[in-house]
Amino acid sequence: MIRIFQQDATAVRKIRDIDSFSNTERTLWVDLQNPTPAEIKSVEEKFDVDFLSQQEQLEIESSSRYIEEDDFLIANSNFLVPDSEQRYINVPVSFLLKDDTLFTYRNADLKSFADTVKRIKSRRALFSDGAQILISIFESRIDYDADLIELVSGEIKAINRLLDLDANLDREMLLNINDYQELTMLIRENVVDKQRVITSMIRSDGWFNEAEQQRLRTLIKDINSLIEHTNFIFERLEFLQNTYLGLIDLEQNRVVKIFTVVSLVFLPPTLLASIWGMNFDEMPEIHWKYGYVFALAMMVFSSALTVWIFRRKNWL
Repeated sequence: MIRIFQQDATAVRKIRDIDSFSNTERTLWVDLQNPTPAEIKSVEEKFDVDFLSQQEQLEIESSSRYIEEDDFLIANSNFLVPDSEQRYINVPVSFLLKDDTLFTYRNADLKSFADTVKRIKSRRALFSDGAQILISIFESRIDYDADLIELVSGEIKAINRLLDLDANLDREMLLNINDYQELTMLIRENVVDKQRVITSMIRSDGWFNEAEQQRLRTLIKDINSLIEHTNFIFERLEFLQNTYLGLIDLEQNRVVKIFTVVSLVFLPPTLLASIWGMNFDEMPEIHWKYGYVFALAMMVFSSALTVWIFRRKNWL
């Protein structure tokens, strides 16, 4: 799908039919979402541009994430999207800025792009070139990342309350904490990726005016605060994990303690039974009428005495 946003005297028009599109002047934004090879070729021919391949978009090196030449600028970044099998996955997005036109190449429906389209429609005067649209997309994406971090933080608080109140410690709780650790690391990697790209944009030579540079510096401040927040969340998850493992140890110690006490409670009766089970002729209790009752009473007394001693020592 191709969407072309072109500015005229009164509004910003959205054009979807690339074949009938001929006048490329005052084109602000060309957005390619899940494009076919034919659509990519058509845009490249009409606007005299070359898009990076998907493999080049996935390159992690700084030199591949940001490319700046005299007549164009390329920035590649990853955007988080919800996934049915996993919670979130990274989707590569390629930005190409040539003259005053922004070209975007993506293979997913992204909320930050939809928000930018709404802003263009409602506040047309703010968007006079592709650079402003590029910054607006990153601003919307950082806001979305901040909302995502707040959501994760709230869910972790819920886990903390459950950990305090739930006496049934199970394997699922520990796996849940581990899932949030993975998600937090994924968010942090995603935000750091934006930090690298926007820092390169700030250092660019002549592509952004002073007002746009100020917006980019504000974005860097927001990103730094998000990175600090993700670090705090990760430390909190480590604390929760350690607390959970500590509770498991306490629970295991309690169980072992119960088994130990039970064993010790029945140790004196076992000793007495062993004594009276000996086959000696000279054992007075063998021929005593109340010898059996006396032996049982002594076993009960020895057990009760053991329990009393444990309670007196605060071992129970």
